[in-house]
Amino acid sequence: MYYTWAYTALILGILVSVYALVRGGPAERTGAVMFLVAWLATTLVQGRKFNGIEWGIVAVDSALLVGFVFLALWSRKIWTILIAACQLNAVASHFVPLLAPKFNYVAYLTLVEFWGGYGLLLFLAIGTYSHQRELRLTKAGAAG
Repeated sequence: MYYTWAYTALILGILVSVYALVRGGPAERTGAVMFLVAWLATTLVQGRKFNGIEWGIVAVDSALLVGFVFLALWSRKIWTILIAACQLNAVASHFVPLLAPKFNYVAYLTLVEFWGGYGLLLFLAIGTYSHQRELRLTKAGAAG
């Protein structure tokens, strides 16, 4: 079951990141690069067996949270606030095993992956689409 999540996230991560890098503005491209760097860093620091909280991943996710907060402050776009909120939920989800020691591994992965993976990709895609829509409306307004 874990492999289904991983492969789906891999495909969606690549597609949305390429979409943001090619069609996005400065904020979208910055968000995509931050996502990809954090994804690579997570792959490098994650353990091969689940032994509770993975502090390396917590560090990467926390750094990404700080980056998304700065991106939100810099760009002033709604989607950046939403992506920072998703990342905050992902970071908070890492600490659930401290509150519930018998917390299920699959539930833990689902929580972290939902907010820190699919949530980020959803709002990055929405932000890129919004940027493209804004460009079309600006172009239509200039032509009319």
